[in-house]
Amino acid sequence: MFIGKCKYNCFLFHLILLVLKECESLKSVIIYVPEVVKSGDTVTLSCDYDLEQAALYTIKWYRDDVEFYRFVPKESPPSKAFSVPFINVDISRSGPKAVTLRGVRRELTGYYKCEVSADAPLFHTEIKSAHMLVAELPSENPSIIIDHTKIEMGKQIRADCSAAGSDPAANLTWYINDEEVSEDNDYVKLFPLSIQSDHALGLHSSKLHIEITANKSLFSGGLMLLKCEANIYSLWHGTADRFIRDETPQLAPVLGSTSSHTHSEDNQDYYTSIAYSILPISSIALLLIPIFISHVKGFLENELAAFTQENWQ
Repeated sequence: MFIGKCKYNCFLFHLILLVLKECESLKSVIIYVPEVVKSGDTVTLSCDYDLEQAALYTIKWYRDDVEFYRFVPKESPPSKAFSVPFINVDISRSGPKAVTLRGVRRELTGYYKCEVSADAPLFHTEIKSAHMLVAELPSENPSIIIDHTKIEMGKQIRADCSAAGSDPAANLTWYINDEEVSEDNDYVKLFPLSIQSDHALGLHSSKLHIEITANKSLFSGGLMLLKCEANIYSLWHGTADRFIRDETPQLAPVLGSTSSHTHSEDNQDYYTSIAYSILPISSIALLLIPIFISHVKGFLENELAAFTQENWQ
């Protein structure tokens, strides 16, 4: 009889616990941590939850398993920040569902966890985590170094785009006349992104090389615009550009040949008229001087011959 009553009481106790758990359970814990922020920003991390009928016992925040903030409603004051390197909690902007960090540094890149615990009798606890990257942005826009800004068709152009140190390294993209350069362009050779790291500073600089064979299809009005774009997520964007001029020598127009005697006089007159129409007035005057001298010389010779003949007679 005693054993049967004990079993009944144990069953009833477990049934009550199940009912309490169902009625006063912790549900729908959602953490929000920005994926990427820039160094120096003030960042708010939030943790939403549904306690249903249960009371809140405590909220705890961790970075890589190190607790840095706690909220306990039954304590006074309810908020408490712990001393953790590089973490500066703004208590006035922190509470049961959020914690605010001032002036975050890139050393704070890591996983952040929110631990929510319901009050007695169950003390149900849920933990959610998310990663945050704190980026160190470049101090200036990217730069382009190019071997030629004036080029002849068929010649090769070599250029490098460089972005200053950052963490993470900037991503670089080439554009020609505002169109992104693709690897299937027959006149362009793209090279892999090169990254150099300064381990002392923890920064990474990036460089992207390109080689272009000058072709008329790449020039508009004798110019080609070469542009480099640098990005770090959606936090930072920088550009650099250079114009390249087509300096291909132009063939001079043919005005005629003095060594050829196969053309008719009409053809010679035709080319001469073209020359006169093309040449400036000063050049035409210079061409007319020998003709004028020739006419004067002929006139004087004729006059001299006539004068001599009259005197001889």
